[in-house]
Amino acid sequence: MMRKLAKIIAMVLLAAAPALAAGVIEREMVCPVCGQDFYAKLDATVPQLDMRLDLKPVGGGPWLLPDCPKCGFVIFKVPIPPAELAKCRAVAGSDRYKKSLGRSSYFRAGLIYEALGKPDFSIANTFLKASWQEEADAVMLKEDLELSLGYFRARARDEADKNEDWENSKLLIGELLRRLGRFGEAKAHLAGLKALPAFRNNFFGDIVDYELDLCEKWDITPHDMQEVREFKKSILTKALERVREFFLDLAAAPAGKKD
Repeated sequence: MMRKLAKIIAMVLLAAAPALAAGVIEREMVCPVCGQDFYAKLDATVPQLDMRLDLKPVGGGPWLLPDCPKCGFVIFKVPIPPAELAKCRAVAGSDRYKKSLGRSSYFRAGLIYEALGKPDFSIANTFLKASWQEEADAVMLKEDLELSLGYFRARARDEADKNEDWENSKLLIGELLRRLGRFGEAKAHLAGLKALPAFRNNFFGDIVDYELDLCEKWDITPHDMQEVREFKKSILTKALERVREFFLDLAAAPAGKKD
């Protein structure tokens, strides 16, 4: 089984209101920063979807975050501890945050995480999710990817704790460098991963090989995990699949049209 590729940032959202649509609920909330009452749409369930190489669910997106319509504060958890709340109010009142009110909820959550001194891996994943929300805007996307890359690199530099977060960070560094079009850096980084035990003879290693192939093609576009599986199939397996499809099509053809 493929190892877990990313940790979901826990959201404690208390009791839910009646469902509005499949997997979405609405809940009345109070902004902890400005006291504004508002209704927030939240995810009730998470569908099991395949993922892209940047961990974005195929056909989906990140968890919905409560976003205050008055001050723009993104409620990243409930309740927020008093020690963090004072810092959150300072962040929400800062010029940088006010200038970011037109940005995605996860971009603003990333600014909050930075101010709170959250772990590098958590901040990196938050800005990564912002890139999923803002990928239609090239300028915003580049900033999201650069910020995420910087924090994944910070986590990867901690050689003393080579756990799952460290492995994920190393892998995502290659993906983000490729998405940013920095192919020379991406290839050098990915080639280095091939020498590490955590990236040999497993799906992580398959991803590295596929990323290297995309770099050779100067490809900066998103790709998904299923493409990695197809890429790793042997030439013989692919040939047999084509033969099988041919005979299935032949058998399904109307009488008199098989020749």
